Amino acid sequence: MPMGQMPVLEVDGKRVHQSLAMCRYVAKQINLAGDNPLEALQIDAIVDTINDFRLKIAIVAYEPDDMVKEKKMITLNNEVIPFYLTKLNVIAKENNGHLVLGKPTWADVYFAGILDYLNYLTKTNLLENFPNLQEVVNKVLDNENIKAYIAKRPITEV
Repeated sequence: MPMGQMPVLEVDGKRVHQSLAMCRYVAKQINLAGDNPLEALQIDAIVDTINDFRLKIAIVAYEPDDMVKEKKMITLNNEVIPFYLTKLNVIAKENNGHLVLGKPTWADVYFAGILDYLNYLTKTNLLENFPNLQEVVNKVLDNENIKAYIAKRPITEV
């Protein structure tokens, strides 16, 4: 393992680390990375926004000091989460139930893929009041290949 931790992707005997780099690689292989450099840039901007959101949640969720965590949770719940989800919900509406380009991209898959983790960290259903984002997730989960994978993947205990 290049950095001594997971995930690692092996392609033609070469091992690569960094999950987002792996996502970009796979997305290019299956035509979910855009049709040109500008589309790839737009997708990357949305993915980076989602990752920023994930990091803001994780920083609070993994705060070891309960008093500090409690204060940070107030800001997270009252400002950070509504800000990101409201913006992303509008973007999803403008893109016909997708996060960018009005068509399926790896940004949609990435968002759907980390949603359970974000719900776990926040102990809530983040999309309860964001129907356009729920539509993005539903479209991803309705994909036959993804549906088949989810049905047979191993259960991970948290």
